Amino acid sequence: SMSTLSVSNITDGTTTVGTSYVVNGAAKAWCCWNGTGTAEIRDSLNVSGFVDNNQGDYTFSYTSDFGSDDYQIGGQFAYSSVITTYAYNVQPRENSAVTASSARLITVYVGSSTSGLADYPYAAFNAHGDLA
Repeated sequence: SMSTLSVSNITDGTTTVGTSYVVNGAAKAWCCWNGTGTAEIRDSLNVSGFVDNNQGDYTFSYTSDFGSDDYQIGGQFAYSSVITTYAYNVQPRENSAVTASSARLITVYVGSSTSGLADYPYAAFNAHGDLA
């Protein structure tokens, strides 16, 4: 049988946070990865692994599924040197690319005369929503 523990705050002895934040507001999944060379996860939460589909195109699988495909996902990435003339975004490839158990994301750049997908040394996403 399942037990319920009802508390207002959680503390690690130094920092205290309200349980409503933990239950409702904290990211339910996030991942930071290096997409260059042999792509690898740097660190993550609730991500069981990923597939490097193509340049700038990845599918991440969750350890614990979301309750549906109706959750928020977004991210960012950085180039290996200072770039101020491009916009960068980590986003779902298309609507059907976000499911309860995985998300197919692209690292897309847009400049004044060019755009496309590419691999980057630092990329990250976060996902917020209800887990199953």
